[in-house]
Amino acid sequence: MRTDVLICGAGPVGLCLAAQLQAMGVSYQIIDKNRQRSEKSKALVVWGRSLELLNICMDASEFVDVGRPVRKARFFDEGVQFAEIKFSRSAGEFGTGVLIPQSLTEKLLENHLQLRGAEVQRETELLSFEQRNDEVACVLQNADGSQNTVNAKYLVGCDGAHSVVRHGLGFAFSGRKDGLRWVLADVELSGDVPDADVASLWSRAGILLLFHFGENVWRVVAEERLADDDVPKRDPTLQEIQKHLNERGAENVRASNPTWLSEFRVSERKVENYRAGRVFLAGDAAHVHSPAGGQGMNTGIQDSCNLAWKLAWNLRGTANSELLDTYSNERSEVGAMVVKATSHMTRLATTESRVLQTIRNTVAKIALHFDWVQDKVRQNLAEYSVAYRSSQLNGSDARSTKSGLKCGDRVPDVRWIDASGEPQALYQYMSGGRAVFLVLGSTHNPSSQSWGHGICGAEESLRSIHLVVVDELSAKKQESRVHAGGNVGRVHRDEINKLELGQSGWLIIRPDGYLAAAGECEHMEAATQWLDRFAND
Repeated sequence: MRTDVLICGAGPVGLCLAAQLQAMGVSYQIIDKNRQRSEKSKALVVWGRSLELLNICMDASEFVDVGRPVRKARFFDEGVQFAEIKFSRSAGEFGTGVLIPQSLTEKLLENHLQLRGAEVQRETELLSFEQRNDEVACVLQNADGSQNTVNAKYLVGCDGAHSVVRHGLGFAFSGRKDGLRWVLADVELSGDVPDADVASLWSRAGILLLFHFGENVWRVVAEERLADDDVPKRDPTLQEIQKHLNERGAENVRASNPTWLSEFRVSERKVENYRAGRVFLAGDAAHVHSPAGGQGMNTGIQDSCNLAWKLAWNLRGTANSELLDTYSNERSEVGAMVVKATSHMTRLATTESRVLQTIRNTVAKIALHFDWVQDKVRQNLAEYSVAYRSSQLNGSDARSTKSGLKCGDRVPDVRWIDASGEPQALYQYMSGGRAVFLVLGSTHNPSSQSWGHGICGAEESLRSIHLVVVDELSAKKQESRVHAGGNVGRVHRDEINKLELGQSGWLIIRPDGYLAAAGECEHMEAATQWLDRFAND
């Protein structure tokens, strides 16, 4: 049996990778050793940036339809509210994100694959693999105990913290334990329940987190200090959860009808490299950390979105292996930042020092009353601020004015009207793993019209858009020019201002929505140079 990509693990990360590859026309198999999807709620939030990227390959509004948009968070100190953050202001079509159980996230992704004729091969386990010159020979064990070999051009381990793929590579998974026992409960709450989607209650007894993710269903999370890491795990009782509510500022809230009571412990670990030859790691197989900020699953989903188009370009012959190297470089840097940030958040939130608690609370009370601080919190949580400014994949920025977006930054989803009068969106043009060459002004520049000509797989990998800036007064005047210009659209001045590009210039936007290179319309050489760096000989 042969395939382009074998995906080991059918959690959100593996399913997302499958959905992206499917949209790009890449053949794949996805396996999972479990008999069925987990029904546990597990990770509870899909942030806005993840939804943006998922929307390139599927209709991400499905997540919003069955989840609860994150609109408001409230902060309490010893039961008294001291700050509130409204998330509806966040940039992007999907706002800050949506509260949705991981079980539903996986169901939506798997249903998407099934509707397109793909199935997860369940009760199928990866036993071993061997890298060869042009493939990876993967030995699988099926539900009936039989074995077979799949020869894949690439293998991707999305198989969690105890990854078989990572162990097969012999990669170190270095890090530390946080020394805490975390208890969680999915319960119904009644009484003086906070009017918020997320509530963070701080007290001298410890921190308590509440997440409203169902009709009247909440996730309650609390931490306890462990005297010994070797103490066996034990699921909490409903009485213990109620005790935490009583002691940590929610004494007038009652918990009942638990659907899940569990304990988990956190390690902070990360591999150094996410790639070894034809084998890649993504998600928890590459990085695990504190659940603070709900970054874990989303970081893994975005690992998949980064890797998918690079695999597609390589398999199409559009790009050489050097492009694949940028996956590890980019995502390892992001993973390191997430591990560090969540570690700091956890230590600060769970400190037992009364002095540090007082300082923490005082600083938070002051800082969260500033709009710019709240905006930064929103952008960081939603992961819109994730960027690759130091990436080897970045080309040159040949603009005379370099304020605004930098190479490696997320590009907002700009909308315009095409020559037929139909609404278009930038991220739609990335569908199928295409980079977008966006030219503003100078619509008949010969160099821009022939961008990418002769590159292998250019039709599948490259798109060009020429936009004419208009406002209400000039829209009709520009209409005839648009219709004569072929692949040209009218973009409103307010919309193009999202790019901070000015009235003319060009941008290359990668298939995962990040700025790769930029320049002036009079100088198109830098655009071709970016392609040449990774194009196959």
